[in-house]
Amino acid sequence: TTQAVTWRTSTDVTRGLAEITIADAGPKLETNSRQVVAETQSLTTDLNTAHFHSVKFDSLVPKTKYAYRVGDGVNWSEWFHFSTASLEPEPFSFIYFGDAQNDVRSKWSRVIREAYGDAPKAKFMIHAGDLINKAEADAEWQEWFEAGAWLNAMVPSIPVVGNHEMAKVIENPDLATADTPRRISHHWRPQFTLPEHGPP
Repeated sequence: TTQAVTWRTSTDVTRGLAEITIADAGPKLETNSRQVVAETQSLTTDLNTAHFHSVKFDSLVPKTKYAYRVGDGVNWSEWFHFSTASLEPEPFSFIYFGDAQNDVRSKWSRVIREAYGDAPKAKFMIHAGDLINKAEADAEWQEWFEAGAWLNAMVPSIPVVGNHEMAKVIENPDLATADTPRRISHHWRPQFTLPEHGPP
């Protein structure tokens, strides 16, 4: 009955909005859509500062296809679809990925597309750590999202932190050792609006 969506813009966009409606066959999706105001946070990376917007759609009907779009109220994305889960147990498939990590846009893009071609009805994708190589490299995160392209907007992702998403807590990374303390990448929470009821 819920779904979270996250997107990134320049800092020129100060207010994020999303619209959602049941996906019917007609073209006038915005007529019956409801609007949700996004939570917006700023993130300064090694390349620039960007705004990350996230919404949590709630009170959704189980086993129903929805259409949504994101924007600022004037400029909008295309409409994307996702389907909610059934209340009753039923068979399902999912896609499991491990260690995208290197050459993500040029080569891992082939893997995610082939996987979706083999399992087009997958209910979600699990990314089991090491999505990228360097925890704080904004360009690598951009490659990860580009490789998944529109699939990221339509098939829910369950990302899991790997050691390459853990940044070393040290001013000069060249001085790091195996014992250097680590923390999760500062990209993690702004990019992934995950449930917050689990262990710390």
